[in-house]
Amino acid sequence: MKTKLMYLLRFTLAYTHAEIKGLIVLLGMMAIYVLLYIGFEWRENEAAKSEFQPVVWEANYKAISPKVFVVRKFEGKESGVRRKGWVDYGSYKSGGHKKIQAIDINTADSAAWVALNGIGPGFAKRIMTYREKLGGFYQVDQLKEVYGLDSLWVKENKALLKVGAGVYRFLAINEVEWKDFRHPYLPYGQSKVVLAYRKQHGALKDFEALEKIQLLDLVAWRRLRPYLSFAPLPAP
Repeated sequence: MKTKLMYLLRFTLAYTHAEIKGLIVLLGMMAIYVLLYIGFEWRENEAAKSEFQPVVWEANYKAISPKVFVVRKFEGKESGVRRKGWVDYGSYKSGGHKKIQAIDINTADSAAWVALNGIGPGFAKRIMTYREKLGGFYQVDQLKEVYGLDSLWVKENKALLKVGAGVYRFLAINEVEWKDFRHPYLPYGQSKVVLAYRKQHGALKDFEALEKIQLLDLVAWRRLRPYLSFAPLPAP
């Protein structure tokens, strides 16, 4: 087999000995890269699995009730100012329970996420990274899209997760250029269709006008709808 391959490269494809050696080195480097990539992916997946475990609160964590979420007591200044991302959720009047704190999933920092049962620093970073790529969450269920985050966790903790102001960065469909026409919900190539239509017909008035464009993946665009802005182009 090796002799046939060498014959093919040397005499059929007219490769020189130096070129054949270079090709072998290149293939070897590619094989090493693939193995390293697979190894890193496996390691990350295993870390995510081991990280997603119920947190055993330390002594400075206080349980409100056996049937109520555990609330973390932050160590801070005596002013009582809450960390960024915390908002009042409500109170349990029966039995004189204290207020439970819910986080605004669009402003919560790493400390606020880690305070939730089952979320470690790795997941907190992953959630905030995905939030930035999206431009903000418009509903809590979008957290299920975060790689490795259990949908059951989202369901069980929904009472402590608030959207707040919602989406904070929009895709200006009448202004954005090719290099900036990117979003996790936007399939590759769909932006090219819109840009071509915009070049020929001008600005899009609303989402209904967008839906009339042929070759669009309307399922993807309807999912993207909360992130679209149809503000007209400024007058020249």
